Amino acid sequence: MKKIAVAALSCTALMSAALPTLVQADEHKLDMTFRTHFGQVDRDFAPSSEEMSQALRLDYTSPYYNDVIGVDGSLYAIFKLHSDGNTAGIPLLDENGEGFTKIGQANIKLKLNDDSELRIGRMRIVSPLMTDTDGRSEPSTRQAVKATTSLGGVNLYAIYSDKVSTSGVDTFENYTAGGDGVAIIGGRYRFGNGLGIHLSHGQLKDAKQQTFINANYSMPVGDTKLSFDAYHYMAQDIGDKSNLADDTGADGKLDTSLSNLAVSLNSGDLTYTVSYQTVGDDLYEPSWDGFANDKSVLWTWNSVQILDFYNANEDSLQFRVDYEPSSVPGLSFMARYTEGDTKANGFEDKEFDLEAQYTIQSGAAKGLNLKLRYADVEIAGPGKLQDIRLIAQYKMNIF
Repeated sequence: MKKIAVAALSCTALMSAALPTLVQADEHKLDMTFRTHFGQVDRDFAPSSEEMSQALRLDYTSPYYNDVIGVDGSLYAIFKLHSDGNTAGIPLLDENGEGFTKIGQANIKLKLNDDSELRIGRMRIVSPLMTDTDGRSEPSTRQAVKATTSLGGVNLYAIYSDKVSTSGVDTFENYTAGGDGVAIIGGRYRFGNGLGIHLSHGQLKDAKQQTFINANYSMPVGDTKLSFDAYHYMAQDIGDKSNLADDTGADGKLDTSLSNLAVSLNSGDLTYTVSYQTVGDDLYEPSWDGFANDKSVLWTWNSVQILDFYNANEDSLQFRVDYEPSSVPGLSFMARYTEGDTKANGFEDKEFDLEAQYTIQSGAAKGLNLKLRYADVEIAGPGKLQDIRLIAQYKMNIF
């Protein structure tokens, strides 16, 4: 298969030649986002880290010319405000503790019909088996082809990605030495009774295949709302395993699963959640390349600020409280405690998280979001760490 970048450049050239004869259907859109991010990690088993960055993000969305074709793109510029020289485990800056600039997104979009679209190029992917998170200075992005459509209320998608650029890195890297890509198909559907289903399957040649199943349902109980959220992941090695980066255990084979069930009760401004997760005989890694470049995360409730509780034979239990005072719009608090026990050796992982955020509702700073995230973690074996993140973000529309 030819490189996705070549296809994207070819489409760009064709579009550039054709634009003068096309009719503009909608308006161009350009958003500018400012994000100031301070991160500090104190470890008792390794050097501590401290960084502060100023990120400027430009997101451009074009109309569909002739109701068929358009171009979207994003530019990320990261400026160094502070670095102690040790960038391990944050990262807000690059590997040298410096700022950088990159074109994170640049893709051609083709409108196939009112319910179908095809994108080719650099883009951010958010799906259960490939997730570009946005919790650092800038989000990770992929070089990919993505198709979406809706049939009878079922939202379907297909993804093929051959490169990824993680946060803090200004280049796009292959998943494997041979340039093999990850192929994913999936779909979502919500029944009339409120039951939601999400299925997805993906594979990487001579590495592994992953399957994702999610079911969620909410029901009123008097003046409260009771919600159920169930997840199940499965992973198996495929082919000659020459591209497999996962820990396969003593038998040299990857064959594992991860299941998570969360039950939530919402009463007024408060939501209480209990979540249980269990892992099979092998470590469950959501990344396709062993986290070398792909930093995909689990979608489960027990995948928290630092830990994912996905060790082999690990059971974990979480208690969580969310508070959104109706008397103060824009303000929210969250506290959770997650503890995991590994049956094989009796090791325990523990994480306590606090989060507070407020979005200013009026005045000159309307829309400014302020967030505090704190984690106190005990990792079986290595030891303890504390993680603090302070984030201020403001988004404005240029046109």
